[in-house]
Amino acid sequence: MAIVQSASKCPYCREEIVTGALLCKHCGMPLVKRQRKKPPFWRSPYMLGAYSGVAFMILMIYLYSRIF
Repeated sequence: MAIVQSASKCPYCREEIVTGALLCKHCGMPLVKRQRKKPPFWRSPYMLGAYSGVAFMILMIYLYSRIF
């Protein structure tokens, strides 16, 4: 009894490859996309807005105290 492996096509070179392969044997390109790590909360766009708002408020308080 022979083991039959299903085949799929490489998205880069369109050659037949074994399903579940990590690299294409023809072009060598990785077939599994890496998961991007989520940035920590303190570097998120939400916190960037909060930091900008605090800096703007400090600047406004400083300028207001210099004018009046």
